[in-house]
Amino acid sequence: MLTIGLDHTKKEPFYRQIYAYIRDEIRSGALPCGSRLPSTRRLAKHMDLSRNTIDLAYGQLTAEGYIEAKPKRGYFICQVEDLASLNIPVETEEEDPVQEEDPIPFDFSPVGVDMTLFPYNVWRRLLKEVMMNDNSELFQKGENQGDLGLRRAIMYYLRQSRGVHVGTSQIIIGAGIENLLFLLSLTLGKGRTMAMENPAYLNAYQTVRELGFQVLPVDMDEEGLRVSQLEQSGADLAYVTPARQYPTGVVLPIGRRSRLIKWAREKEERYIIEDDYDSEFRYYGKPIPALQGIDESDKVIYMGTFSKAIAPAIRIGYMVLPKSLVPAYRKTAGIFSCAVSRIDQSVLTSFLSEGHFERHLNRMRNVYKEKHDLLIQKLKEIDSRITVYGAGAGLHVRVDFHIQDTDWFEKELLKRGVRVYPLSMYYIDGGPEKEQYILGFTKMQKEDMIKGLKAIRDVYRLA
Repeated sequence: MLTIGLDHTKKEPFYRQIYAYIRDEIRSGALPCGSRLPSTRRLAKHMDLSRNTIDLAYGQLTAEGYIEAKPKRGYFICQVEDLASLNIPVETEEEDPVQEEDPIPFDFSPVGVDMTLFPYNVWRRLLKEVMMNDNSELFQKGENQGDLGLRRAIMYYLRQSRGVHVGTSQIIIGAGIENLLFLLSLTLGKGRTMAMENPAYLNAYQTVRELGFQVLPVDMDEEGLRVSQLEQSGADLAYVTPARQYPTGVVLPIGRRSRLIKWAREKEERYIIEDDYDSEFRYYGKPIPALQGIDESDKVIYMGTFSKAIAPAIRIGYMVLPKSLVPAYRKTAGIFSCAVSRIDQSVLTSFLSEGHFERHLNRMRNVYKEKHDLLIQKLKEIDSRITVYGAGAGLHVRVDFHIQDTDWFEKELLKRGVRVYPLSMYYIDGGPEKEQYILGFTKMQKEDMIKGLKAIRDVYRLA
């Protein structure tokens, strides 16, 4: 039985202390690969804690790939390759792939936010304060990397919430991912070959192709990107969404993360581009740590956005360059002015530094969790055999309805005003062995979601 000492004087929850203890034991090798952990019921009884506390700790370890649950057998330690050498510390904007002239009444789009939650009064007040200060500097050309105040606010946020190793000199502010990828292409130079997850975030795929990168699709499996295929691809760049792969929702486990970083550090020209597009939205346990935060080899280019958490029209994204790439950026891409208005930068700086962003994010998390849970509940009520993947985080889930005639299924849904998004449309090359569907839940109000799911139920029962 594990002997886990809990510190009752700490503000840190017990489940986080248990999670940290087991994680560190796995990293040190004290808990070897394949060894079995005590059941949640047994450990809860041994520690005189609620079973829910142990479930939360095990759930976080499972999500990060340290342990795996085997049906009717229990929890077992996963293989974690080359982890000790990484010295791991303890602690993006999709566009709707299909646009319709006439709006679909029940559109389960994976893109967009619930704008009824937007803090209009706060944003209006901050904008008014910016304009009332008669600061003529805001109408002058600012720093090419973005204003220092905003970069500093982003630095504090990333350090605290994502564990990113970052200084203000590494941060580049840009107007969306397209702008940032353009600047990155100038920094890295021509003739680069980029591996991308397949299926992929299509907006990024189309952008890098237009920028002249040679793109090589790398297949996915139930644990995410097949690093073994990447190693054989000949690529020198890898574009990944490790915290929650878009669109499958798969979390890249720690073993593969370590192997991915090992691949990057084997050659000087190799880099990983980490798109951390919706990591703020995890409804159970803590967010998955950023890949950049566990990289000690200066090989991860980190990208994020405020479009998911605030509003799509807030076209402000950021890129954290490895220190080694900062001189190359300044020599090539550094000649371009920041594409984001300094007024918008100033408002966002205040929004972050005064704590409005954190409060807004907490509110959105609660509302999105309610929608997420409602969606899964209603899907299970349709038929318990329906399989849901990627639950517990993000802004959409992946669903296998186990429908044979998927073309008929989609057409019948459209007749009833319902749109779901086939997984096959996100593939760079080939397609899934079996069609599944992406269902988003952020833009829809709960009453519309219920109506849409009722229509899905009616069509499903006809199949």
